[in-house]
Amino acid sequence: MGRNGLWLIICCVLTGLATGCTSSTKATTVETQGQLASLYNPSRLSLHPDYSIFHENNNFSVLYIRAYPSELRFNQTNEESEYRALLSVKYELIKLEETEQEGRVMVDSASVVYKLGVRDEKNPAFFASLVIPVRQGLRYLLKVETKDMNRGSMGLEYLYVDKTDLNGAQNYKVISTFSGYPKFMRFFLTGEKFNVQYRDKGVDSIYVDYFNPVNELPRPPITATSDYTMNYSPDTTYVFPMVDTVDYDLRMEGMYLIKIDRDRDEGLTLFNFGSSFPEVKTPRELMEPIFYLATLAEYRDLRTQSNRKLAVDEFWIKLGNSIEKSRELIRIYYNRVIYSNLYFSSNKEGWKTDQGMIFILFGPPTRIQMTGNGESWYYFAKRKSKVVEFKFEREQDAFSDQNMMWKKTSESQTYRNEAIRSWRNGKVYSMGS
Repeated sequence: MGRNGLWLIICCVLTGLATGCTSSTKATTVETQGQLASLYNPSRLSLHPDYSIFHENNNFSVLYIRAYPSELRFNQTNEESEYRALLSVKYELIKLEETEQEGRVMVDSASVVYKLGVRDEKNPAFFASLVIPVRQGLRYLLKVETKDMNRGSMGLEYLYVDKTDLNGAQNYKVISTFSGYPKFMRFFLTGEKFNVQYRDKGVDSIYVDYFNPVNELPRPPITATSDYTMNYSPDTTYVFPMVDTVDYDLRMEGMYLIKIDRDRDEGLTLFNFGSSFPEVKTPRELMEPIFYLATLAEYRDLRTQSNRKLAVDEFWIKLGNSIEKSRELIRIYYNRVIYSNLYFSSNKEGWKTDQGMIFILFGPPTRIQMTGNGESWYYFAKRKSKVVEFKFEREQDAFSDQNMMWKKTSESQTYRNEAIRSWRNGKVYSMGS
């Protein structure tokens, strides 16, 4: 099989009714650490709902839920012999104090069971919502657990809830014109129509800043000390009346900042990353993530090749030394790129973030520790009987509330370099081997 065959391999690889509710309010310290690696390991969870937060007013926020009936078991093994699925949703609301030393306090918890019938089974998605007592001026972690009551399968998610700023993204709700339901992702494809709602019904105008795509690469992990993005002015600003009948369509690729205050760079950021996103299909999309493995000279050479398809082929063939090995490297590497786009997209594509880089090189962490200011990932190096930590801290960013920066240590940098060497030697890196 020649180089054209390998390119084919690359292309192929990438191609309610609430029945019960309980609630409680506590003032006990909640430990949010633990075995949370399943958050970024889809194979360890059977349920994968999507969530969105909207701050309805100063006292309450709404958690919107999108679950997938195809992940649930429908049967008639119940006392009523009713054909149904039962989806349990449980949340814990954890207030974040001003400093990590002050701890975290669980202020509310509740659970609800949704009954899905025959009609729901035929739909691609099931939508629900929960009203949560989120007070203005505070920050929270929201832990959401889902369970299929018939099968016992589980889902888990932690959401960062920031109610300290009336201009923040969670004060906006994006509604799909096609479905009439909220949108759960902040990236759109050309042609997707939606409208925007803001919590204050008295606002009469909305401003949309458009930023042209610049296709910047991630910051060099060794030399740079700060993030590379969002240090520029909008190319165009549009003004629209704030009414539900205005439909938006992000026709041009790039970033859109939707805001109510024309003079402030705060609001809801939406993206059009291109028709392939979150997948990677074009020669450019397949070439760019190689940045993490290639030397600067190799990468400059890749970018200057007139036939990037052929250049990408040759790079992976050189690393794998055989079609079989190259196929395995390609499958794992680009699958991780796609999941990074889904998990970590913030003010740029997910694979370009610090978390995306570590996820691509190392895979899902063995353990995750959640804090209000970020996350720590732990990988077990069995052959050296030690645990390696990658710490990410949330950085202030006008365009994203999920911009996590890797706080490098000499040890974590050493292991990152070791992982790169392993990939360049044709072997998917594993700290346990």
